[in-house]
Amino acid sequence: MSIAENVEPETARRESKEPYSGYYLRDVPEHDGELTETGPGTPMGEFMRRHWQPVCLSQQLADLPVTLKVLGEDLVAFRDKSGEIGVLHRHCSHRGTSLEYGIVSEHGIRCCYHGWLFGVDGTILETPGEPPNSNLKSSFRHGSYPALERDGLVFAYQGPPDERPAFPERETFGRDGVEKIPFLVNHSNNWLQTYENMMDPVHSVFLHSRMTGLQLSQAFGELPHVEYDETHNGGGIVYISKRRLPDDKMWVRHVHHRFPNEAHFGTLFDIGDEEVFFQRVYVTRWIVPHDDMSCSFYGWRFFDKRLPGGDRSRVGINTIDFEGQAEGRDYETKQRSPGDWEAQAGQRPIAIHALEHRASTDAGVTFLRQLLRQAVRCETPSAWPPESKIGSRAADVNRTNPNYTYAQDSVLTVPQEADPKEDWKLLGEIGRQVTGILYEADELNGTARDEFVVEKLLELNAG
Repeated sequence: MSIAENVEPETARRESKEPYSGYYLRDVPEHDGELTETGPGTPMGEFMRRHWQPVCLSQQLADLPVTLKVLGEDLVAFRDKSGEIGVLHRHCSHRGTSLEYGIVSEHGIRCCYHGWLFGVDGTILETPGEPPNSNLKSSFRHGSYPALERDGLVFAYQGPPDERPAFPERETFGRDGVEKIPFLVNHSNNWLQTYENMMDPVHSVFLHSRMTGLQLSQAFGELPHVEYDETHNGGGIVYISKRRLPDDKMWVRHVHHRFPNEAHFGTLFDIGDEEVFFQRVYVTRWIVPHDDMSCSFYGWRFFDKRLPGGDRSRVGINTIDFEGQAEGRDYETKQRSPGDWEAQAGQRPIAIHALEHRASTDAGVTFLRQLLRQAVRCETPSAWPPESKIGSRAADVNRTNPNYTYAQDSVLTVPQEADPKEDWKLLGEIGRQVTGILYEADELNGTARDEFVVEKLLELNAG
């Protein structure tokens, strides 16, 4: 037995609390594969494959194929000359040449090596080197996935064909007069680190405000009163943060995650000092794994006169109009002004949860992981699309409309209590009342829902 192996576990635990205890803390446990691994056959990978995932931007599909890695699979995307989009297994099913070097054709894509032509659904359209009477092309299909476009994003469905769900048309996606600009940003870390970051509102106080200057507005620098709630019968989670602003104003903010990897949140700019009632989503995004050590977040940045702030020209590929999301220009810049990219990549390519010492400020992250674990274990059918064999077991009537989101910002006038402890309690009470109003509006549709919420918020504001 070596000297290192002779250290008793109890001794190591005791000595690790002493100064300079790195010797006892050097072992790195395995990562949490149930939540972090997304390749074929993994629990989280199969959960994600039951949902539509964005895989590229429409603008990337010009006259050349685009190579992709999504959920651990090597793929190629293209738009053929008839306008149809294909998302195919990257390697030709003849001799394995990459179709990233294929020739985009009138219908489908042609392999550069022997000219085989593949349709967007995987049909072998031509095998030009074979005899005219060959049945080879009708004897099998090339691997392919259904694809669709929505407002500049290309989505693919990588699950079982007979469980393909409808695209989730959230009520914020088609709002009148709202412009949606698509974007993608690449991250060099496991998908979960980026996804759960958005369920941690306290990091904005430090990373984006106090530590590196104002990457977000000044109001984000104040510690919020935060509570968390499960939504959609286990299909989502929302955080409700409340902050005091000057002149007896109270800012109530909801950020809403829909599982497995979708998120909706409100303003990242100055909320101002005027009253605001039910200001809706600024950003929707999906965190899509390439593999277990890298991911992209895809989404839409929403622009409208009712959503002040921002810069359209900064929204696109590896760029977004709020700071800290994309990789710093160089190593020194990343050290001097770290943002979300650096903080998440800095947790290791795959974070080791067993080494964390989570605190009260991490309640949202802990709750998110708990709900995701229940979902991948098929304990919450409502987290799965109803078309899936799991989701089909969900109750016929959910407490909440499946396509409603709760992301919003409101600024109310609520006189401040003289006692800070009492005012802290008041923050929680008002936040819960606002959340209750959002839930109460679930029975309404379209503009009627908005009008109801605003009316109730005005009553709360006047009270």
